[in-house]
Amino acid sequence: YVAVSGTYGGELTNGAAFTCQNNYILDKKIYIPSGKTLTIQPGTVIKGANNPVAAEKTALIIERGGKIIANGTESCPIVFTAQADPMDGTYLIKNNGMWGGVVLLGKATNNLKPSLNGPFTAGSGNGKLCVAGAEGLGVVEGFATSNPQDQFGVDITAGGSFDDNDNSGIMRYVSIRHGGAILSVGSEINGLTLASVGRGTTIENIEIVSCADDNIELFGGTVNLKYVSTLFGNDDMYDYDLGWSGKGQFIFGMKTDVAASADSDNGFEADTYDNSATGPLKSHPVFYNV
Repeated sequence: YVAVSGTYGGELTNGAAFTCQNNYILDKKIYIPSGKTLTIQPGTVIKGANNPVAAEKTALIIERGGKIIANGTESCPIVFTAQADPMDGTYLIKNNGMWGGVVLLGKATNNLKPSLNGPFTAGSGNGKLCVAGAEGLGVVEGFATSNPQDQFGVDITAGGSFDDNDNSGIMRYVSIRHGGAILSVGSEINGLTLASVGRGTTIENIEIVSCADDNIELFGGTVNLKYVSTLFGNDDMYDYDLGWSGKGQFIFGMKTDVAASADSDNGFEADTYDNSATGPLKSHPVFYNV
């Protein structure tokens, strides 16, 4: 483990292997760096600590070029949940935002344009997403723009090119519960965040339960979703923006109530900015069996 300045966390520089003989506690932001893999055995439980300071909230982040192999099974799923969850059915569904969530950062296409999409100012309500600087290179809300560990996409102004077949690994039969913590004022994280994740990544049989913000949010990318259920989230069930162009099949969502806010509680929220010749293209996913 090597600390990364400004993140209140650090990298597992050799990757890691989590086994179901152990329970694991994330007590800070844990990063899997480029070229390394986190392998999680079916049946493994990973819990996120509820650190009281927003910037120190816990999360698991797979960096660009890193991989997660979380290949659970129907009878032996992998579970991410809050540290306080005894997993005996007594932890209430209203317990949300107790830790961050799972974040995958990739190199697939997005449509970030600094003049239209940024800069994001936490707490300002300006409706823009955080941009790390160059067109095509972004950072998920709440994270530090100056750290490459937090960035997604590629710096096309420096000669980089998107990889729509980018592979961030496998997440199959994974349950993510009680996440969505606020990382900075006005900047919540989601249960599962997929930022410029490529279609080489497998995201199937995923369950998101009791997330304080969006259950799943996609920032661009080409990744496909299959067999995904979102339950009792506080905001949108599915939120996609920045030109996501993947496919979704067998998608389900259920909520406990409908809030008064016009900007929350959507089944699907598609955030599109300017679609003119000079603006970014809209997202254009394809959904089946919703």
